[in-house]
Amino acid sequence: MTIEKFPQNITKLGDGIFRTVNGNADEMIAVGRIMKAGFNCSRVDLSNSRYDAVIEIDGILLRAQIKGTNQNNISLTGGGRSGKQIDKSVAQKTYKYTKNDCDVLIGIISSTAELYIIPIQALDSMPATAVSLDKIKQYRENWEVLYDVAKDYKK
Repeated sequence: MTIEKFPQNITKLGDGIFRTVNGNADEMIAVGRIMKAGFNCSRVDLSNSRYDAVIEIDGILLRAQIKGTNQNNISLTGGGRSGKQIDKSVAQKTYKYTKNDCDVLIGIISSTAELYIIPIQALDSMPATAVSLDKIKQYRENWEVLYDVAKDYKK
């Protein structure tokens, strides 16, 4: 799949504001891509939730954490920017996502909207903070992962 690159910050928003706007846009675009693929998907409006969307697969609701990137890796952690964490003098409360947080991690390339659909169990064998896109090629646009994760719930 070849996707044209999206323009980025042509209005010249400040870095902090653009980062928030871009993160929200990544979530909305990912949800839209999931819906266009034919899945029932809804965004979670609670900004400090440990998952960003729910995806319905054969009557099973999967919790999805959506992580955008413009780099060659996807972050596997959350909690670093919430609440007081914006203040750099406050200790970070980052954590690596686990099955207690979500069922799938959806990585989205901000400039192209390509998706990496990763089952949360796969994070167990990945580095604590981020994973290179080269190491997760098998999850690029791999929609079967959603069915596989839902099957695990039916067992």
